[in-house]
Amino acid sequence: MSREAFERGLGQGIQADVDRFFPRHTVPALERLYAERFESHLGHLRVMDGVASVFDALRRRGLPSAVITNTPAAIARGLVERAGATPDVLVGGTDVPRAKPAPDMVLLACERLGIPPAESWVVGDTAFDRDAARAAGARFAGLGLEGDVTLGRLTDLLVHLEGDGVV
Repeated sequence: MSREAFERGLGQGIQADVDRFFPRHTVPALERLYAERFESHLGHLRVMDGVASVFDALRRRGLPSAVITNTPAAIARGLVERAGATPDVLVGGTDVPRAKPAPDMVLLACERLGIPPAESWVVGDTAFDRDAARAAGARFAGLGLEGDVTLGRLTDLLVHLEGDGVV
């Protein structure tokens, strides 16, 4: 697989991985393969600057948070912890019937947090994130990606929320 093909698919769900890259596999088989081999690739994981400080700032300000990811929930828990994120809710790709860009993850996270989607922000760095936010009726803050707000770096979210009167 070319780097370009990989990057185009970054952030898509496992069903899309099967459809696009692994047509001879089933979703459960690919989930098992990911679970077995993922840890050996953790050295390639890049954690975005400011993850821990943004979650800490949200908590100090009394704002609930969630992480939504197409990554299977069992793998996502370790990744979220490793990144220093401390969300109130985690919704992984195996927790909903349809992966992003469907709205399912956003809707489930909002339900678990007790927040209407229209009063929430989805922060993401892929079109899958943006499309899920829009489909759910949430606002979207794009990290280097056009959205209702475009952020240059994750910590810019706090500046935006202050300017928006949220915090």
